[in-house]
Amino acid sequence: MTMNDEDPEAIFARVRAFDWDPSKRERTLREREIDFEDARFVIDAPTIVRQSDRKGEQRYMVFGFLRDIEVVVVCTIRDEVCWIISARRASRNERKKYHARLSRLSSAERKD
Repeated sequence: MTMNDEDPEAIFARVRAFDWDPSKRERTLREREIDFEDARFVIDAPTIVRQSDRKGEQRYMVFGFLRDIEVVVVCTIRDEVCWIISARRASRNERKKYHARLSRLSSAERKD
């Protein structure tokens, strides 16, 4: 099975490390007050993952929480390394979709 056929949860389960461009991390921390160091906490919590291929690379948009703030972390998987590309506060529309999806998932779990 190729990565294209796999569930993102299975792909992220193989991640053993996180990495990023140090200058991009500094810029994001300064401009958006989001530290790439914290991205692992977003990915380890309840998330919604969308594939978002760009520049010939398989990328993922991970929607989740960081310190009670809805964020989007864009990353790619290189072997067992999750390479963080960007992180930002989720837009209002993205926040609504995230909460609606979590509500549906919670309702489905209660029925089981």
